[in-house]
Amino acid sequence: MMLHIECLNDKGRDLVLVPGWGSSAAIFDPLLDALMVEFKVHRVVFDNSGWCKSTPAALQYRLIQCLKRQAPQQSLWMGWSLGGLLATQLAAQAPEYVRGLITVAFNPCFVQRDDWHCAMPQAEFSRFQTDFSINPETTLKRFQALQVLGAPDKRPLLDWLQRSCSPLSTAYLSDLLMLLLEDARPALAQLQLPVLHLLGKADALVPASLLVELLPLLSSNASVQCYSGASHLPFISAADRLMKDLLCWEASLC
Repeated sequence: MMLHIECLNDKGRDLVLVPGWGSSAAIFDPLLDALMVEFKVHRVVFDNSGWCKSTPAALQYRLIQCLKRQAPQQSLWMGWSLGGLLATQLAAQAPEYVRGLITVAFNPCFVQRDDWHCAMPQAEFSRFQTDFSINPETTLKRFQALQVLGAPDKRPLLDWLQRSCSPLSTAYLSDLLMLLLEDARPALAQLQLPVLHLLGKADALVPASLLVELLPLLSSNASVQCYSGASHLPFISAADRLMKDLLCWEASLC
């Protein structure tokens, strides 16, 4: 099994949390107390078993199948960064599992394409892949530093990232990294369910100022919130504001 979904409490509306690349499910812990007041919280945990070498498309398919086998139906799904990509693909392929989609610090194309320039240049991404394969520990630390760049609470955020590292092996993290080459725009375009995109205005990895305008154009029922003073982890830096917006948005689904 490449992943499993664990349930953290037994009351409330179902909400599934999907972590991003390089972090474990514990990355959401600072938000759990607030979430569990309202939701029955589940979180996706990646495991060091069941993996095999495959193309990005095949890997994504296998991960989505793992999620479908375990996911509660008609849940809210909240995916951070790469987790947003996986949650988006699940919502497109199996909408019966998803009542509403929440993405956090998510770019539907993390790597630039001819028709999508608000992303990481291909050469820079390839260099990051190479660096990670040669020196994973140093490269991961550099990536963590980028995630907190521009945040006023940089030091505690960095400490939390370092305590919440993914338990996956370097090989499996390299496999997951390939998923960032995927284009999630077609998946967003086919969604008929409500979507909430949450961004950090100071995010050095995701160009929030551009995505605020572009994301609502990609799906028919999307809302966007952008938080000043927050970088790539707005669910920590702007936790109170984010929870207020999440609950307001969820109330509109009823």
